[in-house]
Amino acid sequence: MNTLSAASIFVIIAVVNAGYEGGHGGHHELSHTVEVTKHIPVPVYKHEAVEVPHAVPVPVPKPVAVPVPQPYPIHINVPQPVAVPVIKVITIPVEKPVPYKVEKEVHYHVEKPVPVPVEKHVPVKITKPVPYKVPVYKVVYHHSKHHS
Repeated sequence: MNTLSAASIFVIIAVVNAGYEGGHGGHHELSHTVEVTKHIPVPVYKHEAVEVPHAVPVPVPKPVAVPVPQPYPIHINVPQPVAVPVIKVITIPVEKPVPYKVEKEVHYHVEKPVPVPVEKHVPVKITKPVPYKVPVYKVVYHHSKHHS
């Protein structure tokens, strides 16, 4: 049994040392990457038009109201609009300036205007009449019936 336990301890120490050597700058390359190219089929999808189901009109029977005769007449008050004339007076205030006299005392002598009659002589040219020659027409008789 002693040899078996000694051998197992030796194997464990060897494995641990190999792990430290590979991880810390050991020149043994335990793993490497291999590039493999493989043809993968890519499915090509066709775009096909699919008809969308449309709404189909379905006739739905509607209930019909049947009038039931009443044993006595029922008065139904129906309000109706009535035209009412509306007269509205709107007063708009208009602000107008009120004239007022302003009287000030002036410390200077002010001459009041006095009306003075003024006579002006303006020469007016009167055009003299120009004599015109007015033609006098005589009646000329071509037939000498009037001369005896």
